[in-house]
Amino acid sequence: MGTQVEILTMEGKPNGMVDLPDDLFAAEVSEYALYRAVVTYEANQRQGTAKVKTRSEIARTSKKHHRQKGTGGARRGSNRSPLVRGGGVAFGPEPRSYYSKLPKALKRLAFRSALTLKGSDGQVRVVDDFDFEQPSTKSFKGVINACGLDGQKVLFITPENENVLVKSSRNIRQVSMTHVGSLGTYDVIAADVVLFTRQALDKLVEHHASEEA
Repeated sequence: MGTQVEILTMEGKPNGMVDLPDDLFAAEVSEYALYRAVVTYEANQRQGTAKVKTRSEIARTSKKHHRQKGTGGARRGSNRSPLVRGGGVAFGPEPRSYYSKLPKALKRLAFRSALTLKGSDGQVRVVDDFDFEQPSTKSFKGVINACGLDGQKVLFITPENENVLVKSSRNIRQVSMTHVGSLGTYDVIAADVVLFTRQALDKLVEHHASEEA
C-alpha cells in the first residue's frame, strides 16, 4: 500500500483517494542520478551552431603582407592570418552536437527520485479526468484555481496528447503540460506541483510496471 492522495474534482472538491505506489513515489532518492538527468537534458537543449571563419574561409588575398625579415614586425603569411585584425580565427568553435543519452537504469532511477521528492513534499496532486468541448483558457484556469494551485508552477499531466487541453493551457504562464509518454525527470523537477489526471496516473503506473516486467 503506497501513500494516498486525495482526488479532486474540477471544482476542487474531494472525490475519493488514490494510492501512489511506493516503487515510484517512495523510492530511494539518488542525487547523482538527478544531477546526471538535469545535465543531460540541458546539454541536449544546446544548439551547437556556433561558428567562426578560419583563415581558409576569409575573403582576402593570400599574398604575403611584407617580407619575412628586417621589418621588426611579426612574421605572417597573409592578411588572412589570425594575427591580423579581421583575419581568420585559430581554433574557433565549429558546429557540433552536444547530444548525450543516459543509461536506462540511471534514467529510471532519476525519474523515480524526482517523483519521490515531489511526493514526499506533498507536491503531487490528482484531479478527475476532464475535457472541454472547445479550448477555453478561462475554464482551465478555473480548474487550476479550484485545486488551490494559483500562483504555483504547475506541471499538468494527461494520459495522451489532448489538443483541446493543450490549447486551453498554453496561454497560462505558470502552467506547462505534457502527457505520460513524454514525461521526463527535468519536467518533474522544474515544477512546483505535479498535477496528474486520474487516468494519467493509472497509465504511468501501468507503464512503469510493464517496464519492470
